[in-house]
Amino acid sequence: MDGAEDDDDLKLIKASAGLLADLESDLPKVLWHESKTPSAGRRAHKYVKRRDLNRLVQLIEPFQGEPQLLDAKLKTILPPLVDAYLEYLRYGAAQDSSHHDSQSAICTLLYTLCKVRGYKIIVGFLSNEPKYLEPILQKLEQTVTATSEEANAWQVPYVLLLWLSHLLLAPFDLSSISATESPADSTTYLQLHQLPRLAKRVLRVGLIYLKSPTKAQDAAAAMLVRLSVRPDILDARLGNALLDAKLPQLSTATASTTDTYEVLGALKLLAGIAAAAELSHLVPAIYQSCEEAFEDEANGILSSNAVAKKIAIKTLRNIAILSLRSAGSNGNLLDFLQSTDVLENVIDYLLRSLADKDTPVRYAAAKAISLLVLELDRDMGHEVIQAVLDSFKEDLPRSLSGMDFATANPLRWHGLTLALAHTLFKRSASPEQLPDILDALISALQFQQRTSTGTMLGTNIRDAANFGIWSLARRYTTEELLSVSANSLFKSNRMAEEDSIIQTLATQLILSACLDPAGNIRRGSSAALQEVVGRHPNKVIEGISLVQIVDYQAVSLRSRGMIDVANNAAALHPRYWQAVLDGLLGWRGLGSADVSSREGTASSVTRLALNTPGSISTDVLQDVLKLIEACPAQEVERLHGLALVGAQVTEAHTPSAMRHMRSLRTAFEALQAAAEDFSPRVLRSEYPAALARYLTAFCHALEIDAGHSSICDKVLIDSLDETAERLLNRHNLVVIPDLVRAMLKLKRAVQAPLGCIESETLAQPVAKDAMKSTLQNAGRAMALGALASSYAPTGLMGNEAVVATTTLCALLDSVNVDWRIMGAQALHLVVQRVQDTDSIDSSIAQMLCGAMHRGLNDYTIDERGDIGSLVRLRCISCTSQVFDTPAFSSHEQAIQTLEADIYRLSLEKLDRVRLQAAQCSSQHLIKQVPATDVASVSSPAYFQLVLAPLWRHDPPGYVQQALMQGCISCAGSGAEPLLQASRQVLASGLQAADTTILERFFSTFITIVKEQLSTPTTNLQPALAFLAFLLDMQLPQRLVSSSTFKWRNLLSVVQKSHHKSNEIPKILAAVHVYTGLADVPAIRMETMKKLLSMLRTNPYPHVRIAVAEALYVITADEALLKCDWARPAKENAHAVETLARYAQET
Repeated sequence: MDGAEDDDDLKLIKASAGLLADLESDLPKVLWHESKTPSAGRRAHKYVKRRDLNRLVQLIEPFQGEPQLLDAKLKTILPPLVDAYLEYLRYGAAQDSSHHDSQSAICTLLYTLCKVRGYKIIVGFLSNEPKYLEPILQKLEQTVTATSEEANAWQVPYVLLLWLSHLLLAPFDLSSISATESPADSTTYLQLHQLPRLAKRVLRVGLIYLKSPTKAQDAAAAMLVRLSVRPDILDARLGNALLDAKLPQLSTATASTTDTYEVLGALKLLAGIAAAAELSHLVPAIYQSCEEAFEDEANGILSSNAVAKKIAIKTLRNIAILSLRSAGSNGNLLDFLQSTDVLENVIDYLLRSLADKDTPVRYAAAKAISLLVLELDRDMGHEVIQAVLDSFKEDLPRSLSGMDFATANPLRWHGLTLALAHTLFKRSASPEQLPDILDALISALQFQQRTSTGTMLGTNIRDAANFGIWSLARRYTTEELLSVSANSLFKSNRMAEEDSIIQTLATQLILSACLDPAGNIRRGSSAALQEVVGRHPNKVIEGISLVQIVDYQAVSLRSRGMIDVANNAAALHPRYWQAVLDGLLGWRGLGSADVSSREGTASSVTRLALNTPGSISTDVLQDVLKLIEACPAQEVERLHGLALVGAQVTEAHTPSAMRHMRSLRTAFEALQAAAEDFSPRVLRSEYPAALARYLTAFCHALEIDAGHSSICDKVLIDSLDETAERLLNRHNLVVIPDLVRAMLKLKRAVQAPLGCIESETLAQPVAKDAMKSTLQNAGRAMALGALASSYAPTGLMGNEAVVATTTLCALLDSVNVDWRIMGAQALHLVVQRVQDTDSIDSSIAQMLCGAMHRGLNDYTIDERGDIGSLVRLRCISCTSQVFDTPAFSSHEQAIQTLEADIYRLSLEKLDRVRLQAAQCSSQHLIKQVPATDVASVSSPAYFQLVLAPLWRHDPPGYVQQALMQGCISCAGSGAEPLLQASRQVLASGLQAADTTILERFFSTFITIVKEQLSTPTTNLQPALAFLAFLLDMQLPQRLVSSSTFKWRNLLSVVQKSHHKSNEIPKILAAVHVYTGLADVPAIRMETMKKLLSMLRTNPYPHVRIAVAEALYVITADEALLKCDWARPAKENAHAVETLARYAQET
């Protein structure tokens, strides 16, 4: 429900102080050398390391969400950057290096700051001394001829163009600034020979970057406009020349063959010229050329490119605004305005652009309309806003019950709502239009539309509505708003009849802030609500408390907003209670697209029903049951939510539900009819699980009502059986236990046959399907587990309990691992219901313990890995329940077997298995074992506690053997940290142990390996690796003098472990063991014979090389170094024969 929504803004605010402090301290270190003496001047670095630059950029970029947080530090961040670049200008470029040179690093940082905070603010911190105009222009010209590698740093020309544009504000003629010769090719400066030399160079580089596909294009356009409007350049008619050069590129014939970025550059330049009052005489020519180009659908770039359309809107907006502003004083523009339909055409184009498919175009059109309305006279501005309002109604059919957005155009709605929001923000709309505006905004706040694929549309519309309401609350007085009657709104937008328009707005914002699916909408509505309450005091019921509850941060998580915040707000006043209930029963609640949101709705409605105000006559359950009856069977998602609400409210209000038994039955029949076909859509909606929960609650209510009415007849029982039968075929395993228990109680209360929940009826399909690869009857297995101890009044006894338990225990032997997991899960339900010794049959208890033992020893491995671990995990949970149940304590032998399994698994190499077994052990076996997370069961301290029984003189035999088996797992084949921790404890423990404990330890090891040899599927490599480690530590060698330890038994099990084996890792581990066993005099000769035999006969070169290395370690015979043991064995037969003497020595 909440998805990945995080309060990034809150995190940024908390982290901003640290980020800014790091930026402020790191920036001088990266840019400047440290001064060796206080009197020494600073010197800038020639290079900046890539990692240092990346770190600084990463410190700045998080502020994109809250750029104003940078403002306090800009005056300390930017001057060092500017000074460092001016120092770079003074000393020139550095030689090539793998690091960034100062210019590219500084410009990258300045660009990042421009991106985050806006270039207009950052440019204000750049030096405007005219002496830097020539050096910066020179550096900019060098970027034009830079190599491709250097040119990759496009941030350099972007920043330099901005800086040059800033320097062009110099208050004296450019001809007074000395400059080098202008370029020889006059076409590069549009053949304007009368321009000053410096201006020609600026024009040349500006025209070059006007074609750039980077942000430098924007800066170049702005710089060219700045150059054109200079007083000393106006007489040279640079603006006219630029117009003559760029206007032809907009024609259809030219645009089709012109580079897209070149056309965009021309558009940006024209937009800038159209906004310049000094060049207003060019406006008619721009408009006449642009009108045809913008309206021509055959012009692909201007009709399909979002950026081009956005610039076109900006250009037309600037033309219209400049014409309106200059018409009074400029005869040419006045004639232009009166002789053409420029104003009407621009407004029409903007209104059409509000429905454009590209979001940036709609944003630009909405903003343009708001700016244009500001310039128009009151009556004409009123007409423009009315045109926007009329457009809302064109595709919005309304009925008496509410608005239907099914046929509405969401793109147009977004643009129209944005346009209204911007006009309200600038207070362009007259108070007389507020009724229609409020109706439109409240409608937009509720806009939602579901596509044929299930996608929900309308988030951007509701976001724009929040902005509109926020602006309305800020810009209009309380008196102006109260002059609007709430009754003038459309019926679906009203709340209580006596509410004012401000109270209506607040109530609508509460619903949006608590229930909207999108996090940014909830937070936006919360902010708008705060504005409504704060700007219009004492006009909202419990306004201050409301703002404190519906807090910006509180509604960030939908589950919290829907359940906690909504119910807390509803508790403030009955009007809020009714509004929240209606909202939850609408599209924001029961109509939610995701299952978790509908589940949250059910929980919230149940809390509302429990806290119904005394003045409210609404019966929540009755309303929900009516909605179920009226809901079409095709709307399975809504039915899922209604079924959940009906189930939870019935369970929470079982006594009051008795008044609605017939409605409950009618609703059940409607829900049953919708479940006739479990199609993929029905299954995705989790409708079967919701139906099971409703059926469970209905059975509880019928059981209570059984002695008071005759509603539970045979027809209803058959209907319940039919539905339950179908639900048991599904995999909604969580709801099955409660369902079958409720049905069992109901059938006993009305003395009806058990039917589909009878033990034999459930057991036969389970036993049959347990051999299959699918979990077709998994629900029946769960039902058996839930009912096994309920068939007989005395508990887990009788024939039916035996049938259920036998069937479930047999699942632990199934070939399919999923069935084994299911069996363990069902047996857990069986054990949970056992109370004491008198409530369980002895044979059943033994059967349960035996099944658990088999599950705890499930080490099945397939292509997915150790899938048996899933069975072991389930069985550990069940075993913990067995230990908790006194009824099993009398079966001492079975309990000891399970305890041994838990001891062994608490040393398992798999982290999650070891953790769960350790948690079980800490509860029932070794109380002092801390088992909170994986780290706590992977430390040397943990192993010291668990292995402590091994160092005692009289530990129980089953405990010692289990711990030894666990040691083989974790110290023989675990992950490296686990190996180190476990081996460290084992080595120190064995080193400190006396020979009696040591001999017992290795004798137990021999016994375990013998048992593993009798099991073909057991992997013996961990045992060999474990023994090899102990031999490397010289621990078994302490028993050399022992007369009772049987060394030949140890050698024998090692030899048998790899007999006729093709597993090279296991054979290599055995060779490692032989290297250590050769140190024991009693078996040295046999060990040497085995090694020589392997060197002579083993077919694997890798093994023969390892054997030769082992022999060299044992004998130090230099002859072993002279042979290539990777060659075929027969080629080295003579060398092997010369080594045979070592097998004959005593």
